[in-house]
Amino acid sequence: MKKVLLSLCLCLGLVLQLFAQTGRLTGTVKDAETGEPLPFCSVFLNNTTISTTTDMEGNYTLEGLEPGALEIGFSFTGYIAETKKTTLNPGGTMTLHLALKPFAQELSDVEIKASRDKNWERDLRKFQNLFLGIDEAAAQTQIMNPWVIDFPAAEEKGAFTAKADQPIEIENRYLGYKITFNLRDFFDSPTSYRIAGAARFEEMEAGTDAQKSAWEKNRADVYRKSPMNMFRAMLQGTQEREGFYLYGDKAGGSASMNMRSDIFANELGKSVVPYKADPLISPANTAGESIINLKGRIEIHYQKGYSQANTYKDAPYPISWLEVSGGKVRVRENGTVMNPQDLVFSGDMDRKRISNLLPLDYDAQKAIMLQDLAKTAKNYQEKVYLHTDKPYYYAGDQVFFKGYFAYGNPYLRDELSRVLHLEIISQERDLVIEKKFPIRDGIVVGDFYLPDSMAGEKYFLRAYTNWMRNYGPNQYFLQALTILDPYKRIAPEEAETNWPGTSPVLRADKTSFGLREKVTLTIKASDKDGRAVPATLSVGAWDARQLVPMKRTVKMEDALDLQRVPEELGLERFSYGIEHSLSLMGKVTDEKGKGAAVAVTAFVNDFQGMIDLESGSDGAFVLEDMEFYGPMQLAFSALDKKGKPLNVTIEQALKAPISLPADAFFPKVTILATPVRTPASEPELPADRPANTRPQEKPAIYGAPDFVVKGEDLAKTGVNSDLVNSLSGHVPSMRVTQVGATGQQQIRIRAGAVSGGSSMEPIVMLNGAIMGATGGSNAANNLRGINPYDIDRVEIVTRMAPMLGDQGRNGIIAVYLKDELQAEDMSGMPGVTEFVVQGYQPQGNFVVLDYGQLTDKIEKDDRQTLYWNPFLVTDEKGEATLTFYSNDSGGPVVVEVKGLGVNGEIISGTLILNRD
Repeated sequence: MKKVLLSLCLCLGLVLQLFAQTGRLTGTVKDAETGEPLPFCSVFLNNTTISTTTDMEGNYTLEGLEPGALEIGFSFTGYIAETKKTTLNPGGTMTLHLALKPFAQELSDVEIKASRDKNWERDLRKFQNLFLGIDEAAAQTQIMNPWVIDFPAAEEKGAFTAKADQPIEIENRYLGYKITFNLRDFFDSPTSYRIAGAARFEEMEAGTDAQKSAWEKNRADVYRKSPMNMFRAMLQGTQEREGFYLYGDKAGGSASMNMRSDIFANELGKSVVPYKADPLISPANTAGESIINLKGRIEIHYQKGYSQANTYKDAPYPISWLEVSGGKVRVRENGTVMNPQDLVFSGDMDRKRISNLLPLDYDAQKAIMLQDLAKTAKNYQEKVYLHTDKPYYYAGDQVFFKGYFAYGNPYLRDELSRVLHLEIISQERDLVIEKKFPIRDGIVVGDFYLPDSMAGEKYFLRAYTNWMRNYGPNQYFLQALTILDPYKRIAPEEAETNWPGTSPVLRADKTSFGLREKVTLTIKASDKDGRAVPATLSVGAWDARQLVPMKRTVKMEDALDLQRVPEELGLERFSYGIEHSLSLMGKVTDEKGKGAAVAVTAFVNDFQGMIDLESGSDGAFVLEDMEFYGPMQLAFSALDKKGKPLNVTIEQALKAPISLPADAFFPKVTILATPVRTPASEPELPADRPANTRPQEKPAIYGAPDFVVKGEDLAKTGVNSDLVNSLSGHVPSMRVTQVGATGQQQIRIRAGAVSGGSSMEPIVMLNGAIMGATGGSNAANNLRGINPYDIDRVEIVTRMAPMLGDQGRNGIIAVYLKDELQAEDMSGMPGVTEFVVQGYQPQGNFVVLDYGQLTDKIEKDDRQTLYWNPFLVTDEKGEATLTFYSNDSGGPVVVEVKGLGVNGEIISGTLILNRD
């Protein structure tokens, strides 16, 4: 029996959850001798699949980390790998810098291999058996770079040691993982065994669906019979249901296993008895941990397994023995052992080493559920509900929304759709707007602009996935949507006056408030029994004087109510596939229209990228796993064996049939003489326009610019490398300020305008196309992404641009590149067929106006939406706090909350503030 210590950051019990208050880790990795940054250095959370690499400046960021004790691994070719321990607070950011030491002398692989002898090869075989194990998993696990391992002489007699200055690269073809292992310590003796190190896991790419299924099954099987699962089950009192039966030596019975018979039935009650401990479980002094009391030698029978080497003739399953120094095993809720050095395993569990190692972020419960889950239409259902920032809109408005999904089985969430189709449909069944948005973790957040030319009031908002089409139109989200022109209003009698009780408790810090006054709101989410619920929320607050407070025509609980699908209905007849990403299908044909199997070259955005494809015997080809935003230009070239161009076409997916309800509710509308928003006063242009302005060279949607800055003039300010500050030196009305301590720049080129998204910044255009804002980018971010030396001119519009709707309220900065950098037209090239395809809708930002931080004067604040936040998450008590500022209306404000609790509870509530 050997004492086993496998130290792989067992202080971590990591399960990433949507509602956890996760944190982030940032830092820089440098050369310890030169101080130079190390790009592409691997940074990972020990014994998990969570990893990243440093950028060109040596910087890295790990996000979504569980709070608590962390062990971070660093490895880079030619440098000594290191691990660092740190502690991360909930929702906090930790900075961890590191300087890696280079090897004194780095030999080539050829030199290292040449120096190995037969003794080393013998030691390597011994090391592989001890390190990887000797079971079926070990047989399919291989060390890819064994030459990095050395075997120095051990000081202790009969001991065996190993070391590796460089990471050991391992391929586990039984579980489907690549493991990079930074070995810190390896020791084996007749009485003990020890491995210490840091492991970075990467999932291998399965060549076939059968291979993927085999890996998933093997992972679940390994977990089922692991000590981690046994300890987890013991905490819940379900160890026998999981297959683990525990026995102890009977007092006064045979002290040696060698003196027992090989029939377990004869020994039960004589030498061994069922193990009992009082208490078996006791609380630890650390939150989230427990003590399992195991005294003496514990014999573990895993009766759900099978073993060829049997200890007992009548027990053909794996048997192990465990002894615990001190009699106490300290474990976390998921079974992670906190004191592995006190555990002594022998038997089956002693034979399982690195080849049976699973990453700590492996979701065992989900994997096991998926193994046993039937592929039925009921289990594979998905439905969506959209919460928009306000109940109706005006032409030219920006629409913000958050989508919530319900699933037939929550464990299938990651297996189902990741692309949402959103449409605006007219009453005449015309598709007015078509957009696509990425679905992440069962949530979709996005926005889009309504054309300012929309007329007719009565529209429908529809959302669905391609997979939903198998279930019929009733599975789609469909809501009547009123869109008005600026001179129309909802009739006052349509206002809702009786709002029902709400599931979340909403409390404001004041019952009434004045103009531009700060309001603080506290939300407490609870389930139907009144218990606090951690939840993900979207919250909108809108001016009830400008927007008549109306109820939503579709209730969240109705939209997410799954169909009553028969249990026995399978997926065999489903014809619409699950979209995991954007894809594009095409076909190559000859002059007779017959499909041709040839090489196809796809050119992306005017030769900025190239993709090699092959068409099948029917001429079909597919571009898969695409993720891009906005329009993308694709040009295809295909030639036959004689070099003659072939025809390439792109298949247009059939639109989902449109079925609209005949009894849809639309409110009454009145017409007024004044528009809903009073246009901001336009600046008067001086009679003698400045010399740096000139007529528009090409027709533009915004008309003539107010200022034009030539590319060569940008250098005259001395800061041409910083386009933002260089422009501000040429445009008198342009101001650049920094936001708080973030250092983020904000641009203002006109005063008094606040867009529907609460932004006061101009839009940025590049060669006539609006640059979409993604993530946290703004006007300054977009400008900094343009090389100033490539610029022909910059045109600035300081007035409103009505043709761009709400986007044009704050002016325009239009950048035009030099002629040689303009988009090249490939449509006239022989053998090249050009297409423009649409990707995901670029994501914009709703900027919450903060008068406490604002230094610029706003002449008129007529915002309709005062607050919108689709990313609000409550804490473990179900609470969240938000703040916003009122506008110049002074009227009531409607606060609307939607969301889902951690267990799928629907959160829905409305509060009216500042009532007259």
